[in-house]
Amino acid sequence: MLRRFGIEETPEEARYRQAACLLADISWRAHPDFRGPQSLNVIAHSSVTGITHPGRAFVALANYYRFEGLRDDDHTNGLGTIATPELLDRAKLLGGLLRVAYLFSASMPGIVGALDFLPGKKDSDVDLELVVPAQYADFIGERVEGRLQQLSKLTGKNLAIATV
Repeated sequence: MLRRFGIEETPEEARYRQAACLLADISWRAHPDFRGPQSLNVIAHSSVTGITHPGRAFVALANYYRFEGLRDDDHTNGLGTIATPELLDRAKLLGGLLRVAYLFSASMPGIVGALDFLPGKKDSDVDLELVVPAQYADFIGERVEGRLQQLSKLTGKNLAIATV
């Protein structure tokens, strides 16, 4: 899906992205007001092997942005200096994608794979359409639209939703 946004990944970067997705619910038990900082702290200070410090910062930041939105603050300043600028941008993009996808999936398996971004129709000004299967169309609402607009602002692409 990142390719749709012009992102090519190395195998290591793809592994980091997958790890960030697998850890996306690590703070599910925390109070909603603290899920972002909790996930950031747990991931950033965990003792996992096989990941670089910039990679760990990417995974932690992607999950932080997933809960807190796509802005930087006191929680992200330190880790933002550890991740490369490219990884920081990708963490925001992945966090933005997770923010949209979780409104459809509610962490249930199999739903996110049914969503996709496809190029917009040639006669429209839409760059990418989030294609949502009809059985999930009831989940489309103000929150999805708002988060899609945040993602649009981040990527500089005109995004829209289409149901099939």
